[in-house]
Amino acid sequence: MYYALIGDLIGSKKLNAEQRHEAQEKLRAALELVNREFEKGVASKFLITIGDECQGLMEPWGDPVAAALLVIHEMRPYRIRFAIGAGEISTAIDPAAAIGADGPAYHLARRRVESMKSDHVARLRVALGDAALEESLNTVLALCDRVANYRTDKQEKLCFQMLMASFFGRKLTQTTLAERNGIGQSTVNAQLNAAGSSEHCDGMLFVRDSLSKYMNGRA
Repeated sequence: MYYALIGDLIGSKKLNAEQRHEAQEKLRAALELVNREFEKGVASKFLITIGDECQGLMEPWGDPVAAALLVIHEMRPYRIRFAIGAGEISTAIDPAAAIGADGPAYHLARRRVESMKSDHVARLRVALGDAALEESLNTVLALCDRVANYRTDKQEKLCFQMLMASFFGRKLTQTTLAERNGIGQSTVNAQLNAAGSSEHCDGMLFVRDSLSKYMNGRA
């Protein structure tokens, strides 16, 4: 069992040549960052594939939610959607590049990312062999997307730092966050509350933990 991730740049056809180049360079840099930061959990390195898509393969102990959210964050102001498919890989796996491999995990991710194109707010969805769990997790993700969709750049930056700290068990107080960003603690508190940071963080942690339990139960 593996996690197959497929990302798709949103609205790429509307970008001019300069914007498209910038977006692809940002995407390339974001994928390189994921390959470094999540090295132990990456089964096959993330890379740009056809057009404005990217993909990668992660081990069952990997952290696909954090990896996808990191790329989504790094791509701002450009938008990208990700689908995570959990399943088997039926071909050989090349650790150096997630290309050429195939199997149910990729098929699930492909179908899900295609279905996301009708919802311009959708940023992250999962595709599993358990229909009930898949629906439950995607409902949570849809709510998280709508909470995050209305954030300002400043709110997104603060919320992302809090989310990553929660993901990796790092204690990050609002005072520390304020010092790190050169603003007052009261401003941090106001921005996090206005952006629904706590609720969004709880939702993402629920999805992440549920995926981990699902994979551990099937490994």
